[in-house]
Amino acid sequence: MLRIAAIEFLNAAPLMAGLDGDQRFALSHTLPSACADALREAEADLGVIPAIELARTPGLIGLGGIGVASRDGEGVQGEVRSILLICRRPPAQARTVALDRASRTSAALAQILLKHRFGAGCTAVPGDADWRKGLERADAALLIGDPALQLSVRGGATGLHVYDLAREWREWTGLPFVFALWGVREAVLQPHQDWLPQRLRQALSEGWEGRRELARQWAPRLDLPEEEVLRYLEENVAYHLTPAHTAGLRRYLELAADDGLVPSPALPPLVEPVTA
Repeated sequence: MLRIAAIEFLNAAPLMAGLDGDQRFALSHTLPSACADALREAEADLGVIPAIELARTPGLIGLGGIGVASRDGEGVQGEVRSILLICRRPPAQARTVALDRASRTSAALAQILLKHRFGAGCTAVPGDADWRKGLERADAALLIGDPALQLSVRGGATGLHVYDLAREWREWTGLPFVFALWGVREAVLQPHQDWLPQRLRQALSEGWEGRRELARQWAPRLDLPEEEVLRYLEENVAYHLTPAHTAGLRRYLELAADDGLVPSPALPPLVEPVTA
């Protein structure tokens, strides 16, 4: 039985459809950062992990073509609504940023955008479970996942500067952003390569087909209207990655390497499913 470290946020739900009922897998739901740690420590065999961790963790192989990303296409503004930077003052004036402990990819993205897009000389400090407490000791706070989506829908940041980092990235680079990918330990992938990548793609296909049911299930969990949950899945998040997504990931890793956030700008190996 293969051990899956599964992100507990809504944005990864379509990737997981049916896997909990497949006897070949055992799922453990946790935060994105903890998923990466589980693979690094060999406590899991595969998982949807922050994209940056593929460049930080030796022995991991990424699955190409699917993931959690912002949308691509003509006229798309790229907002994802679940990756937010909240500032007490204009971002160019920020000197400290409280980083969400659940995040790795978005934490690096926030630092890159603050430095290169907004021109801020900013020091990162640990965030708090409550972003408001983070702002008590920092000029800006990163908020990701379901809490960020809830804030986007309900409001609650009156008087503060709120930035959707996927939209800021697209406006700055012209590219969509990739937040998470399936990562598989290389030693695990080798004996299962003839079926595992295709099975994970099948899970996404089933999850996308059943997105209305997912919205119905998740709406009460998030205390959000069902139509907002469905709109998020359909209009904000991309699950099938295009060449532009790959280009965006390459650009991100180049910037991360320049800033010392990853050891190398090289895009880690990605595998494609075996087709009949």
